[in-house]
Amino acid sequence: MPDHLAPPPSALDALLGRASVPPRLLRAPVPDRAALDLAVSAALRAPDHGGLRPWRFVFIEGEARRALGDLLAASLLARAPDTPAERLEIERGKPLRAPLVVAAGAAINHDRPGVPPWEQEASAAAGIMNFLHALDATGFGGCWLSSPSLKDPAVLTALGFAAGDSLLGWIYVGTPEGDRPRPIRPAPEAFSRYWTPGS
Repeated sequence: MPDHLAPPPSALDALLGRASVPPRLLRAPVPDRAALDLAVSAALRAPDHGGLRPWRFVFIEGEARRALGDLLAASLLARAPDTPAERLEIERGKPLRAPLVVAAGAAINHDRPGVPPWEQEASAAAGIMNFLHALDATGFGGCWLSSPSLKDPAVLTALGFAAGDSLLGWIYVGTPEGDRPRPIRPAPEAFSRYWTPGS
């Protein structure tokens, strides 16, 4: 771990304490390359059936966020040509809500019938969760958001993904402003059970 980062909490504390930080509460500084590499290294520990390594992270900061905003606005206009100018400006401004945006996706291998695309996307999604945990453990905040533009082939291509790959989300990243939100989670018993045959 880079020397300038705070020691991480224990693994279980980190898992139980992580929470999304809304983009409006994220400020500079952002993780430097060493900290991002650490978070990606955590992502690479996700389960990976077939050893296909589908995880992909594209970092977008500074003025590149404005170009991404233009791309998102163009995507919205292509889907809905009657979109009012005010709504297009909202879409254009989305990447500016946080100092770093990460396009997270999956490079899909379509020539492995034993490892269908959904499994590769699941592996990439597990990697994104590890990425978020690593950011949280090193003092940064993140929020995983989606939008219809993730399904736009033009957006996929502009960000350097191949046709047939998948964009899985926009990760907004920065330093939390003040205390990060720590929502109270429901009891685990409501989401888990033992199975017995015939039940």
